[in-house]
Amino acid sequence: MHASYESDSYPAPTSSYTRATMRLRHIEVFQAVMETGSMSAAARLIHLTQSAVSRSVANAELQLGYPLFHRVGGRLVPTTEGLALFEESSAIFERLESLKRTAHNLKSGEQGLLRIAAIPAVCHKLLPDALARFHRAHPNVTCEVHTVHKRQIAAELLTRSVDLGLDYYTITHPGVQSRSLGVGPLFAMLPGRHSRALAHGISPAALIELLSTLPVVALTDDDPLYMAFLRYCEHQGFRPTGRLLVQTSQLAEELVAREIGWTVVDFRTAAMRRKDVVVTPLQPYVECSMNAFFAKNHSPTLLARRMADTVKAVLKEGV
Repeated sequence: MHASYESDSYPAPTSSYTRATMRLRHIEVFQAVMETGSMSAAARLIHLTQSAVSRSVANAELQLGYPLFHRVGGRLVPTTEGLALFEESSAIFERLESLKRTAHNLKSGEQGLLRIAAIPAVCHKLLPDALARFHRAHPNVTCEVHTVHKRQIAAELLTRSVDLGLDYYTITHPGVQSRSLGVGPLFAMLPGRHSRALAHGISPAALIELLSTLPVVALTDDDPLYMAFLRYCEHQGFRPTGRLLVQTSQLAEELVAREIGWTVVDFRTAAMRRKDVVVTPLQPYVECSMNAFFAKNHSPTLLARRMADTVKAVLKEGV
C-alpha cells in the first residue's frame, strides 16, 4: 500500500492533445480526493484501497502531463491545474452519477418510458385501473397510451412505436407473440328496464328471443368482440336487427344506457355494473380472452412485462 504521495515524478507535459485525457474512473477518483482532501479518505468514500486511489491519480497525471496535487506539510494541496480541472470535471462527474442512477433505475424498473397500444374497449374500463395500480408501484415511469384499433396493434409493435399491445382474442401476425392475461365470458348488455327478466337467469332460447326484439349497438367490423359476437350469431342462427355501428365500446355502452338497444361487452366491463344497464353472459358460453402482445424480434422490456403482470392481476382480482 502506498503510504505517501509524491508530486515530482511526472514526465514533462506532452504537446499531444490525445495524450492529455482523463478516463471516467480517473475523474471519479480525482473528485473523491478533492472532496475529502486525502487519499485514504477518498479510498473509503469510493470503496477502493488507498493504493488503487494513488495509482489512479498517478495514471491521470501521467496522461495529462502535469501534477494535480502537491504535498504541503503532510497535506494534499491541489495545483492550479488541479483546481481548474476540478471545476470543469464536476459537471461531468454529476452527469456520470446521474447516468449510474438512471441505469440502475432502468434495470430495476423504477423509471423509464412505457408505451402501450390498446383497443378502445380495453382503454375504457380495464386500462385505467391497471395504469393506476402500475403508477402507484412505479411513480417515476412515464406511460404513453395509444388508443388504436386491432389491425393497428401489430404495426405499432413492429415499428417499435410501442412496447406492449393489449387486445381481446388473438392477433395473427408472424412478427407478433402473445401472452394470455385472463379469460372470461362474453356478455350481453341491455337497458336497465330488462333487469327483472334477467334477475333469476334466462335460458339460451329466451335470451335469443329477447335480443331479437331489440336493435343491436355493434362495434365496427374489426373489433374483436364484435367478430366473436358475429360467430355466436351464426352458430345460433340469429340475425340481429336494427344494427347501429359505432367505433368505441364506451359509446355503445352509453347508447344502451339510453335504451337505444343492446350490445356485447367483455367480462371486465360486465363486472363494473351500472344501474342503468343490466348484463348477462351469452348462452351458450362464449369465451373472451385478454392478451398481451409483443414484437417477436425484440425482447419485451422489463416495464412491459410488469405492466402485463399488472393487467393480469387486475383481471384476476376483478377490481
